[in-house]
Amino acid sequence: MQKRIMVDMSATLLHHGHIRLLKKASKLGEVIVGLTKDNEIKQKKFYKPELSFNHRKEILESIKYVSKVVPTPWLIDEKTLELHKIDLLVHGDDDTNLIKKERLKVFERTKNVSSSILRKKSIKSITSINNQKLMLTPGPATILHQNILDLKPVFGRGDEYYDYMSKSVISWIKKLSGQDNVIMCQGSSTFALELAAHSFIEGEILLISTGYYSDRLKKLLPKNCHLTICSHKELTKIDKNYDWVMCAYTETSVAFKLNLQEVKNLADKCGARLYVDATGSIGLEENHELADVMAFSSCKGLFGLTGGCFIAHKDNIKPKESGLFYFSLETHRQKKVTGPYHAIASLFGVINSHNKLKERVKKSKQMILENWGSFSRKKNQPLLCTYLEGEVIPNDDSVVLYTPRSSLSGSVICHLGEIHQKEVKLLERISIKEL
Repeated sequence: MQKRIMVDMSATLLHHGHIRLLKKASKLGEVIVGLTKDNEIKQKKFYKPELSFNHRKEILESIKYVSKVVPTPWLIDEKTLELHKIDLLVHGDDDTNLIKKERLKVFERTKNVSSSILRKKSIKSITSINNQKLMLTPGPATILHQNILDLKPVFGRGDEYYDYMSKSVISWIKKLSGQDNVIMCQGSSTFALELAAHSFIEGEILLISTGYYSDRLKKLLPKNCHLTICSHKELTKIDKNYDWVMCAYTETSVAFKLNLQEVKNLADKCGARLYVDATGSIGLEENHELADVMAFSSCKGLFGLTGGCFIAHKDNIKPKESGLFYFSLETHRQKKVTGPYHAIASLFGVINSHNKLKERVKKSKQMILENWGSFSRKKNQPLLCTYLEGEVIPNDDSVVLYTPRSSLSGSVICHLGEIHQKEVKLLERISIKEL
């Protein structure tokens, strides 16, 4: 007489690991699947299974290795085996069931597959489907599955998990920026730039003009500053002292990158401190440690979601007090208002993947330069974007072109739109036309 073999499982997402286990069990006797009930899964795993008990039962009963499917509790005990006249329980090597060893047969789990792994892959698939629109914009030009995995209810006080996430993200950003202090705020980089300007900038200011975003900084300054604006082409003509030199490291509006070391040398020569708009450069370019104060957002080279912004500065640079509440660096440093909780969660998921994602940005840029190099400026090219002296033409309706805030004869392509996938296929979806 055949032995009766029970294989207990939840089978919320049936996969080849389950099939292999059932096949092995069938060689020992008649297989009865002990299937975990819906309410037990909800109690133990904290989610409602994707498929109901009846649907999971229907699928398992159609498998040739399975003779019968019966409802069982989360943990199998001797009473369960007696109820169903089971001779032997078969389980993967994560077994925690409360039965005697002589009635248990353990098989090694199939590697690299589980319902949990499949759920993570499904998130990756969903984000890939949602990223079908090709965004040639600065950011966020794509939503990464890494942004989604750690999104959950979080709070800035008394939430140990959020505390761990935020400390991890701030520590990571300190390394990227080379700064001693990083303060996070909720809002765009514009808010961080203005708050940083009012917290640190005073006296004689030299603003290096590269385009729209550098020139916009003058609107963010306190009223008591005395401002001089100098083109980036005329730095060698500067021969007086200043309190601060201000610049946009990567000028997205014209796809231009300053030589930050040259700017730092100028600041030192002028006896000035260096304020950097790092919105388009953080996470992508080097030398951010040269800045004394800098500000940026969560959604470009950090590859996070929108909604978070940061101010970073050296220890020896002390902020001024504004006398206001929300518009005060100390308010945000001491977390007296709601912070960018979910932007931080989206960045937490990116930390370990950042180098890989940055390489994908590089590949996208390299492809454009290799194929359309004759249209491109040869010097001062940032990693984030490329200026082309030509008109970029979308090959399908799902391409969203970048409309820079500066008036240009050519086009600017940003390279964040395909970083969710391994292969760069940019040239299949756009063309270029000479002006």
